[in-house]
Amino acid sequence: MASTHAALPAVSLCLAGLSLGVAAYQSYSHGRSLEIVQRNVIRAEYLRTCREIIDAYFQIKMRAYAMNEASNTLRPADAASQREAEAVVFKFGALGTFLANFRDDTVRERYTQLSWKLLALVRETYKMPRPDFDKAYGEADGLFDDMNQDCARTARLSFL
Repeated sequence: MASTHAALPAVSLCLAGLSLGVAAYQSYSHGRSLEIVQRNVIRAEYLRTCREIIDAYFQIKMRAYAMNEASNTLRPADAASQREAEAVVFKFGALGTFLANFRDDTVRERYTQLSWKLLALVRETYKMPRPDFDKAYGEADGLFDDMNQDCARTARLSFL
């Protein structure tokens, strides 16, 4: 009987060790699950912002095109249209800043450059003849394509 009493502390210590190991593994597993959820939330927000910035870009082009069309038919673009187009550019800039915060300084510079270029285009291209208008937006399209490629690459990443 004495030998079973001597084994009881060893069994208790073994069970306590197993419980501690299981608790440590469960804590690690829970932390890992939280990291995965957090990465997916960040990724989803990034992709939602990509979708919004793409929409904003084409809204800018559509509004500038309409102002250019009105200007070329001798109907001057009204101030409200100009302000609405500029407002979409500022929204584009805000979304671009959010996206750039996830990237390096070179990408931030590109996104900033695109926002300023779009603002200048909205303020000036409505006065241009159509070929100059298309050429001016061709340069912006190149910068936008780079931004869109960044979004596409992120969409393919798993972050896991």
